[in-house]
Amino acid sequence: MKVAIVHRVNPGEEDNLEELAELCRTAGYEVVYKLKQVRLPHPEYNIGPGKVEELREAVRKLTVDKVVFENELKPVQEYNLAKKLGVQVITRTQLILEIFSMHAHSLEAKLQIKLAELKYELSRAKEKVRLAKKGEQPGFHGLGAYEADVYYDEIHRRIVSITKKLEAVKKHMDLIRLERKKIGLPIISLTGYTNAGKSTLFNLLARESVEVDSKLFTTLTPTTRIVRLGGKPVFLSDTVGFIKNLPTQLVEAFYATLREIALSDLIFLVVDISEPLEVVRRKLDTSLETLNNIGAFNVPKIIVFNKIDLADSIDLNSKIDSLKISMPWVAVSARYGWNIEKLEKAVSSMLRDFVRINVNIPYSESLSKLLKELYDKSKVINIEYGEEYVSIDAETTLELAEKLRKTSLQYKFKYM
Repeated sequence: MKVAIVHRVNPGEEDNLEELAELCRTAGYEVVYKLKQVRLPHPEYNIGPGKVEELREAVRKLTVDKVVFENELKPVQEYNLAKKLGVQVITRTQLILEIFSMHAHSLEAKLQIKLAELKYELSRAKEKVRLAKKGEQPGFHGLGAYEADVYYDEIHRRIVSITKKLEAVKKHMDLIRLERKKIGLPIISLTGYTNAGKSTLFNLLARESVEVDSKLFTTLTPTTRIVRLGGKPVFLSDTVGFIKNLPTQLVEAFYATLREIALSDLIFLVVDISEPLEVVRRKLDTSLETLNNIGAFNVPKIIVFNKIDLADSIDLNSKIDSLKISMPWVAVSARYGWNIEKLEKAVSSMLRDFVRINVNIPYSESLSKLLKELYDKSKVINIEYGEEYVSIDAETTLELAEKLRKTSLQYKFKYM
């Protein structure tokens, strides 16, 4: 399907047409025309009437099927544009909702997307019904049979129904989270701007094969695995990517999913360092702002500058220096595994949930079970089997260290 993309910017603002084009490609659209206009919003069309005529001519000549606006349009502007252009007009928010629907596989993700769609529609329902009664236009079909209040109430009823279903899913996820807490392992979340290489890094660290694609928003449902970093077992979660001006409805719908990041013990903030400096800075700022908005301000973070295999090695350090980073960072290539050891060392120095223990555990019927748990949850440095007891030197969780203390003949520990 051929699309034209449009961004009206206020004086002094930069356009976002490149990212909008990438979103269109992810949705399966072919961008055949781009239009930018610098002006204050026109009340009737958002862009000026002259640009509407220019756009109409492009739609006709290039046989465009749909027009996508970076700007948020009022229903009346959307209606007027569709009437003038003769094709459906959608906004960036609607485009992102389409993409999320394509990539939603789990029940939770599907419910979250549907909730976001309905909330977006609810804010526009009464005006859309009023406009639909004026005559059919592309994108305004099928509403004529509904009175505004009936249509509005129907959407509200569906929102209530889906919210209840999501509450049930949330309770199930809370139980899973509680079980993870009982195990006592630290939780690390992989976050960052969409398409920064989070899933590639996850696959490398977890030896997994979650879907990796150059398209945006491949990951919607978090994937969590127990992995070893520097010999220490941790929970590692691959999470949904961030994006500039993520629609409010999606932030609200995915709040429970995003909230898991805020409950982490450590965050890997993945950044594509191969992009131009200003793009890197903008995406890093957007990611940090999103983390602050979901309550993850105080969670320790390591910035993982990824894709150094695509970056100019001479320019790399000066580019990172220009960003004036005030938190720990590591530059890696998730694709080739470069500098992963440095990342693991950085993790070891920042995880405070582990303690170094030296214990002597007497032989008993429960010893084998205890040793299995030790190997599962710890970095075992040395074990010696004596005649009366087993001597253990390990880095382990506080919970397991306490359990070992209760059964030990001799016990020493220190915080890492």
